[in-house]
Amino acid sequence: MVSCRLFLDALLLSSMAFAAVSPWEAAEERAMEANRAVVYCLNYANGWLAHADPASGLLPRRLNQDLFWNAKDCAADNFPFLLLTAHMTGQHHLKNAALRLLEQERALCMRVDSLPDTYHFDRQGFADGPPKMDEVVFGAAEYAKDGLMPAVEWLGPGPWLDRMVEMVDDIWKHALVDTPHGPLPSPVLEVNGDLLQVMSRLFWITGDIKYRDWCFRIADHYLLHETLLDTEKIPLRDHGCEIVGGLSETYVIAAKTAPEKRDAYRAPLHALLDAILEKGTFEDGMMPNSFNPLTGEKDAKSISDGWGYVYNAFLTVAEVDGHAPYKAAVEKALRNIHRHLGANWEGYRGDGYADSVEGAVNLLNRIPVKSAFEWAAQSLEFIYAIQRPDGTAEGWYGDGNSARTMMMFALHRTQGVTALPWRADVRLGAALDDAGTLHLVLSSDWAWNGLLKFDVPRHREWFNLPFDYPRINQFPEWFTVDRDAEYMVSLNGGAETRMRGPELAQLPATVEAGGQLRLTVRALDRQSLQSHADDTPWRLAEFAANTREEAEAWQEITRKKCMDLLGIAAPLSSPADSSVKSEVLEETAHDGYRLRKVTLQQLFGNRTITVLVGLPELECNRGLPAVLCVPGHGSTPADVFDGNSIYKGFAGVLAKSGFVVLAADTAYHDKAPGFKTLMGQRVYDLVRCVDYLSALPEVDPLRVGCAGLSLGGEMTMWLAALDTRLAATCSAGFLTFMNQMETSHCMCWKEKGLRELVDFPDIYALIAPRRLQCQIGEKEPVNQFTPVLARRAFREIQKCYTLLGASERAELAVHPGAHEIALERLSAFMAGALTPNGGNTVE
Repeated sequence: MVSCRLFLDALLLSSMAFAAVSPWEAAEERAMEANRAVVYCLNYANGWLAHADPASGLLPRRLNQDLFWNAKDCAADNFPFLLLTAHMTGQHHLKNAALRLLEQERALCMRVDSLPDTYHFDRQGFADGPPKMDEVVFGAAEYAKDGLMPAVEWLGPGPWLDRMVEMVDDIWKHALVDTPHGPLPSPVLEVNGDLLQVMSRLFWITGDIKYRDWCFRIADHYLLHETLLDTEKIPLRDHGCEIVGGLSETYVIAAKTAPEKRDAYRAPLHALLDAILEKGTFEDGMMPNSFNPLTGEKDAKSISDGWGYVYNAFLTVAEVDGHAPYKAAVEKALRNIHRHLGANWEGYRGDGYADSVEGAVNLLNRIPVKSAFEWAAQSLEFIYAIQRPDGTAEGWYGDGNSARTMMMFALHRTQGVTALPWRADVRLGAALDDAGTLHLVLSSDWAWNGLLKFDVPRHREWFNLPFDYPRINQFPEWFTVDRDAEYMVSLNGGAETRMRGPELAQLPATVEAGGQLRLTVRALDRQSLQSHADDTPWRLAEFAANTREEAEAWQEITRKKCMDLLGIAAPLSSPADSSVKSEVLEETAHDGYRLRKVTLQQLFGNRTITVLVGLPELECNRGLPAVLCVPGHGSTPADVFDGNSIYKGFAGVLAKSGFVVLAADTAYHDKAPGFKTLMGQRVYDLVRCVDYLSALPEVDPLRVGCAGLSLGGEMTMWLAALDTRLAATCSAGFLTFMNQMETSHCMCWKEKGLRELVDFPDIYALIAPRRLQCQIGEKEPVNQFTPVLARRAFREIQKCYTLLGASERAELAVHPGAHEIALERLSAFMAGALTPNGGNTVE
């Protein structure tokens, strides 16, 4: 038997510090992430173009239904991100197709002046009867704000800006809603919010005073005449929340050009924002879809995916007025958003995840929070999961919004640099070091010859904004190249070359097939760089090794730190040896095995636990494999023997197959005296079960494994990670990320300091190179142990197994069931892992 004391001593050897990830390593990792996002966008664009109407060339509202083009959906949500995919990737066929869409829209769909109306494919024209002006104005406002403004934000002046200007000007020709401050184009909150955002930026771009005056007219109405606080509903998601951001953008204009307007707007705007914080947010800073400012009643059916859009206004006003509480409110939300991984954003639709992540990334550009960046990357898995083989996702215009957010994410991973052409085989990533030097890597499977296009301070050079305030439909600026600045550039480790901004902005480069380019860029003017770092401790021991030696050292250090965090070193070292006193209370005969009820006595704290032990009925009952079986919350050890339960009676099946099994309960929530943590107590109990099991005369102590479901899957993860005697582990119904466990779960998993140290994939990686099977059911709810997140988590685990030369020893078993054991998969795994020649010897 391997002594528990020896096992513990091995864990306490090292006190080494964790090695920091180098900028080059970070850039290479980001290159893989950016590539995945870009491939998504390329597939999306090609997929949707294949469904264009053959006669008009326009895209339908939905696939196989709604066979018409309209402005508020097709033009606002789908067209712009096909256009931007084309330009960001430099794909000429996509650029030509996108421009053709714009040309066809202007040629076929304009009905009232330059304002478009719905175009029906079956008749190649408009519906009978006169146009409905309220719908026409609504569609044009949406098209301008959501469709054309993102293009202007990234591409600058062009036909998209011209189209936006002509539509906004023509909307105001039809301003027929009387107010004390002059006529408005619409009584609809969303339309006026759209126009405020568009016209605020048009004012800065063009300098035309009419856009400022129109902004003030709308702002006067909502801040000085019919204030939102006097209504029964303030929307906090799209289709209404646009007004909040629009008012803040108008406030910037007032502050910079019309002090008397700023003075008039300040109190009512602050009152609106204060009411949102007081009555329209939850404790963690998230927002409902709407709230009643008169009663404080919230629409609490789900949280708003537009929370980030609303917080844009808070950061903007905080910047204008120096009001720190508004910035603090934004940071609070960002530090809590990780708790909402897999949340019900718009009925779990891709568009909901996309909007929520978009809003977060925009804010993270100003207030970087590690946990929120991590949440954003993990949340994208839900968007990846819905993309179909043909490139479309859910088959409606909202697919474009998913592509938009993928672009935003890719640009963060490259720090705003794009590769032209950015093909599917091109991997581009970048990271900043502590001194602000950009480290960029580009590799490709085939020979690549093109341009590295660096971002510029677009807010200043194209928009003439007084500062880069957060705003919807922008693409955040990360590493930007200033036209008046100088930079030192090194290619592939060579000598630095001095370059001015215009030289660097579009840098020619070449990569051989299968090769890699490495570039460093540092600004001579350090003040031109913007910091995007967050020093808050978060997942400090994340697995980041690059060699076998580094991986083994990481495991040794991390095991010790986890042991220290759980506080189980003292309990495990308290007995004189690892023997466990026991008493058999009863024994019953079953089909193919005998079942004993046993108490394990005189454990730490003078505790006793009761377990069930199954012994096979075999002629030769020595040197048998053994499995520790762990049930989940609300279950007992007897349940793992019940064939009608979610456990499928796996303990009994294994016992009949020749395994000694022991079922133990860890679903208690009362921590005994002397233990530092509840999780530490649970792990301690299971280690003692392994001690007892390994000492049985029937058991081969070198062939002991563990298996469990739900909480049992969590406990087998912890046990195998910390007790290296376990040769094989089946962890079912648990593989996920800690972010997903923050809501809709028992919080007994969350020990103080755990989140700052590791995530679940790191704990699983401590099991390598021993055998591991993680089971997840396809029917698991999205807010539980969804295979969407399990697949991402498993990819992280696999990195450690690969470095240790054991990639085949870990498997993710996604089965067609729900939150249950896949019995055949578990039985086959344990038979292969723990029986002779089962592949347990690690070279």
